[in-house]
Amino acid sequence: MRSSIPIRRAPAPEFSLTARAYEHIRDAILGAQLLPGTPISTRRLAEQLGVSTLPVSKALLRLESEGFVESRPKAGTRVKIPTPAEIRGTYILREALETQAARLFTETATASQRKTLLRKAAALDHAFDRLDPAEPGSTERHERTEREHVDFHIFVATVIQCPQLKEAIERSRVLLFNWLFMTSGRFHRLPPLWHAELAAQLAGTNPHAAAEAMRRHVRYRMDEVIERFQGFSAEALSTRITRGPQKRTVEKIAASRAV
Repeated sequence: MRSSIPIRRAPAPEFSLTARAYEHIRDAILGAQLLPGTPISTRRLAEQLGVSTLPVSKALLRLESEGFVESRPKAGTRVKIPTPAEIRGTYILREALETQAARLFTETATASQRKTLLRKAAALDHAFDRLDPAEPGSTERHERTEREHVDFHIFVATVIQCPQLKEAIERSRVLLFNWLFMTSGRFHRLPPLWHAELAAQLAGTNPHAAAEAMRRHVRYRMDEVIERFQGFSAEALSTRITRGPQKRTVEKIAASRAV
């Protein structure tokens, strides 16, 4: 005889709810559904996800530590708009980190690892070449391609077996800046064989040539990225309030899409 006692399911652990909220917000940012400067409402996100505000708040704290969002006094939380100085500084840092990783890869990678890098580069170039913003589903394909792009660079750092250097590259926000620039800015095609030519240098025998190839790769379009984020900053200006003798009108300088 079956028991009529209802089965009580254990509540979802808070950490899993926080992880779900984190992935939801992060994917929305990286997929350009939430552009830099977009305000984020903890309450609305909690309602959308069917959770309390606590997991969302914890997720936002993690995203803030990783450079995805920023909190402003009396203004709330928004998708982060890095300053030109911050972007330039992280480019300098990434250049130092990745040129060293390129040099060490050329010195230490096995034949199999070199072939893997060449294969990843060819697949990545093919994926970028196929992107077309006019086609349905282009945003999702672009997001997948940018994930492959990050994987390509992290693979180089993984091969050299220096966890500290790999972690530093992962924490560098330049890849994030490039990602947001490519998914939310005007569409630009990369030069032909852009990653294949880089991989060929890294898979070669000259560490100095590999480092210089990576240096050129990292610096590519830095000024355009800075200019794009300056545009985001202008679009996200707060509303300007003008007061008259009998009334107060609010003129929107730029419309931001709230979550």
